[in-house]
Amino acid sequence: MKRRLLLSTGLALPALAAGAQSLLPDRAIRLVCPWAPGGTTDTYLRGIAPIVAKHLGQSIVVENRAGASGAVAMAWLKAQRPDGAVIAGITDASVRIAITQPVQYDPVKDFTYIATTGTLNFGWAVLNDSPIKDMADLVARAKARPETVSVAGGGTPANPPFGLRVLEHRTDSKFLFVPFAGGGQMINAVMARDVDLVYDALGALAGVIDGGTFRCLGIAAESRFPRWPGVPTAREQGFDVVTDLPCGFIAPHGMNPALTALFEAAFLKAAEDPEHLVLLNRLNLGPFTRGTAAYTRHVETTMRDLPAVYRAVGMLPA
Repeated sequence: MKRRLLLSTGLALPALAAGAQSLLPDRAIRLVCPWAPGGTTDTYLRGIAPIVAKHLGQSIVVENRAGASGAVAMAWLKAQRPDGAVIAGITDASVRIAITQPVQYDPVKDFTYIATTGTLNFGWAVLNDSPIKDMADLVARAKARPETVSVAGGGTPANPPFGLRVLEHRTDSKFLFVPFAGGGQMINAVMARDVDLVYDALGALAGVIDGGTFRCLGIAAESRFPRWPGVPTAREQGFDVVTDLPCGFIAPHGMNPALTALFEAAFLKAAEDPEHLVLLNRLNLGPFTRGTAAYTRHVETTMRDLPAVYRAVGMLPA
């Protein structure tokens, strides 16, 4: 299904050379969202697109090509011309899916990676009066009494959240995973004291943490969540668990380097724009700003290293 929204145009960055600016198509750029309308990624792309347009000097049209965790849009984008007329906004889910199932594209070889601007973060949270003090205390309790510390999360009994699997594997601990269909159910279960804590996206937990009912033990991300600067990451507490889902922008492989640089500059400017910071806060997303070279390395590293992690935690055959 396609849904389009024409987004506003602004003046080009003065620093962009006229020659480079002429590489842009003479019509609105199509920004493809691999997810259905109304979700977090779709809302984020529709929010950042006019900010990017302001810095790029070109209109942007957002359209949806949903299916298969982003694989449908990725396969379609691969077949497009790398002339700047079509780009896509993705999360790492559309990259990682190529590790666990067959897809019609190679994440490393088939795309030009422009920039990242934000990330979906996950974390562990308990009731404010919980005796569990921090991540070290949480792990110590799970190791002392395996499968007694209960964790609410999304998934199935046989398929707990990736972050919980990694924490168990790297600490030789074992939690009692209790699956729920949605964040509201998880929160209610913790509030009823049916389970000890919840592991979920920070956006689903923001209301109860901001309201003081819950307390965040740690964040499974590379950096702290700006909304709660006092909450350390799991890595800062000695546990190497990073499971955030960066949101980035890509084009078909083979884009003119000068055109790539033009897009990169606009997205990096947009990432620091005050309007974008408000958007991140409103959607409970964290900042994650990487340019073309760093984003490309990030994808290459993910595809090189993550399969071994998946095998170690049981998500791939050993």
